[in-house]
Amino acid sequence: MLAQRRLPHIAVIGGGIVGASVAMHLAQAGASVTLLEKTAPAKGATEKSFAWLNTYNPDAHYRAMRLQSLLAYRSLDIPLQLGITWGGYLNWTDSDSEGAALRSFAASVSGTPAAWRALSTAEVAQLSPYLVPGAVAAAYFSAIDGHLDPVWVTWRLLDRARLLGARLVFPCEVTGLDFHDRRLAGIATTQGRFATDRVVVAAGVDTPRILSMAGATLRLQHAPGILTHSLPIPEATKMVYDGPRGIEFKQMANGRIVGTDAPAPPDTAVHKQIRDHPVDFPDDSVRSLHGTRVLGRIAAYLPAAKSAVFDYLTLGFRPMPLDGFPVAGALPGTPDVYVAVTHSGVTLAPILGRYVSQEILGERLVDWLAPYRPTRFGS
Repeated sequence: MLAQRRLPHIAVIGGGIVGASVAMHLAQAGASVTLLEKTAPAKGATEKSFAWLNTYNPDAHYRAMRLQSLLAYRSLDIPLQLGITWGGYLNWTDSDSEGAALRSFAASVSGTPAAWRALSTAEVAQLSPYLVPGAVAAAYFSAIDGHLDPVWVTWRLLDRARLLGARLVFPCEVTGLDFHDRRLAGIATTQGRFATDRVVVAAGVDTPRILSMAGATLRLQHAPGILTHSLPIPEATKMVYDGPRGIEFKQMANGRIVGTDAPAPPDTAVHKQIRDHPVDFPDDSVRSLHGTRVLGRIAAYLPAAKSAVFDYLTLGFRPMPLDGFPVAGALPGTPDVYVAVTHSGVTLAPILGRYVSQEILGERLVDWLAPYRPTRFGS
C-alpha cells in the first residue's frame, strides 16, 4: 500500500485579507497552517481599504485575473456569508479630458466580460435616482462590480480556516527566519519560535522587512490614502461611484457612507511629510477636518448623505509594488519563502489564495501568476 504524501506545515505571515485567503485555501487543501499576525487581523491596509471589487485596469492579463477573482467571490459569498453588495459601478465626469479617458478605457474592454455600458444623462438618473451628477460629459456603468466590508470578510475567511484546523496567533511579530542548509527551519517571533516547512509572506507594507530576513530586497511604493466613514443612514444606494476630480464613494451594507476625494495627498508643503514617509495626523481635529470635507463633497452628489454624521477617518498605507502589479512566487534561491503582496488585495484575495495554495501544495507553477514573479525586480 502506497504511503500517503505528507503535506507540509505552512506558516502565513500577515493577517490581512490576502493572508486570510491564503491560509483558508491551504487549510482547505489539507495543509497544517499557522497564521502569524503582527497586531490583529485586518488591522493594516485591509481595514483602510475602499474594498471595491472590480476589474478596472488597462492590462488585459491582469484584468482577466481580476475577473476570475470576482467569480471566485461569487462562489464564496453565500457559503461563507461574506455579505458582498453586488450593486455595480458608475463612473461619470463633467470634464471633456476625463471623459476622453473614460471612452478610451471603455473601448478597450468592449466585447469582453468586463465591458462598460455608456450612459446618457437620463440613463444615469434612471439607474441611480439618488445621485445628482451635475453636468455629464461621459458616464459608464459596469454591472459586474461589487463592494464589501473588508474586516468582516477577513474574519469570515479566518473563521473558515480555523474550522479546517488552521491556527491563528496574534499579536505576534516576526523577528527572524531560521535557515539550515538554505532550507527554512523555523520562524522567530515575539511569541517564541515556530517550526515550519515553508512560509508565505503576505504582510502588506511589512513584507520588505520580512523578506530582508531571507536576504531578499523588495521595494514598495509609498502610497498613503484616506477614507471618511459616516455614521449609518438609511439605504440610498448599492453602487460604487467614481466621479469628477477624484471623488469616490459607496454606502456599505450597514448604512455607512465611505469615500475619498483624492487618490493621494496633494503635492503641497503641508503634506510633504505624509508624501515622503508614513506619519499619522497630528490630532483628531485634523482628522475631523478632512473627514467632514470629504463627506461634504460626497453629499453634493448624493444628497441623502447630507444627513450623514462624520464618524471617523482612516489613513492607510497601501502595499503597492513599484510597477503596480502583484508580486507572487517563491524567492529565487530560497524556495521555502513565498511572497504574496499586492495593491487591490481585497479584489484579488480569493484568486491569489487559490493560486498560491496550488503552487505551494501542488509543486507546480500556475501560468496565471507568471507575469508577477519577484524575479522581475532583480534581487
